Amino acid sequence: MNPWSFWNRYGVKSIEVSGHKVDVFWDLSNAKYAYGPEPKEGFYVAVVSNEEMVLLLGDKVKEAYKQTRARPPTIEPALMSRKEHVFGNKQFFAKAQFSDSGKAYDIVIECQTNTPKDPYLYITVDKQLVVQVKNLEWKFRGNQTVFVDGIPVEVFWDVHNWIFNSPGNTNKSNAIFIFQASTEPEKLLNSKASAVKWSGDLNGRISVMKLAGARSLRSSQDLVGMRGYSLMLHAWKSD
Repeated sequence: MNPWSFWNRYGVKSIEVSGHKVDVFWDLSNAKYAYGPEPKEGFYVAVVSNEEMVLLLGDKVKEAYKQTRARPPTIEPALMSRKEHVFGNKQFFAKAQFSDSGKAYDIVIECQTNTPKDPYLYITVDKQLVVQVKNLEWKFRGNQTVFVDGIPVEVFWDVHNWIFNSPGNTNKSNAIFIFQASTEPEKLLNSKASAVKWSGDLNGRISVMKLAGARSLRSSQDLVGMRGYSLMLHAWKSD
């Protein structure tokens, strides 16, 4: 899909997905923004297939249905995964929803790899430190289970390129971070033993990748079998 097709502030575009015609309607002409490129209100993005509203984003719901003339969806859509590219020097920022409550959590990733010794990785959720990795040169790939408001979230990281690239080339390669939430009871029970809770011990168990046979987090095949909402971040250093 060519992103330049959606460059106008409002419009409609027809595309083909798996042999089916899909119409994308959008209106960002009165959109309001807080920070970052994602609008907060005053907009809609609608995806229509077979005259049914497959996906509707934004708060201008009536305007979207009037413009598309689509019927409501048979099944309400749910956000399952999201991929973003984030840029920074030492800190990287993102937002994520780990449940259907609608609450958005602020994620801050701080990773220092340019120091001559003791590179580290810190991850906070709503200003609470949930992941702390020292000796990052030995733990450049790993995962850890944390709890966010009682929801088990598996955090994966792969900073291999940042650790082993020369200092001047870190801006040409990226690191990968994945936040995988689950509300399944069996996942909750299996995670409690090794989870790092909000106010718990941050020296919790850090294990090798649980993704069987995965050498990195860069292939979509590495994510097969993962359930629940997931956020994948491609982090690029700007220094």
